[in-house]
Amino acid sequence: MAPGRGDAAIGVIRGIAGEKGCTVAQVALAGLLHQPVAPGIIVGARRVGQLQGNIRTTEGALAPDDLAALDPVTRLPAGYPGWIPERQAQYRAPFPAPQP
Repeated sequence: MAPGRGDAAIGVIRGIAGEKGCTVAQVALAGLLHQPVAPGIIVGARRVGQLQGNIRTTEGALAPDDLAALDPVTRLPAGYPGWIPERQAQYRAPFPAPQP
């Protein structure tokens, strides 16, 4: 991670959490839930209250403005191996449209 990149992400996440009256962890988890390629999210908690807060993340949604603020500071660079699926998709034939 580039120096300062994490600080920028935490700053944006804290701002959204303050506006919504929730925790930084809840905003971070909600941001992950909005990602198109998040096969699963593993959460950890030491106390029941933390677990309950993490679960409450699924009850709300981030606004488009929140997601737009999160995207530039949390998007991973297209380094190896992240660019491979996109590159391979260029050489594959598109799926045919389903017939009624």
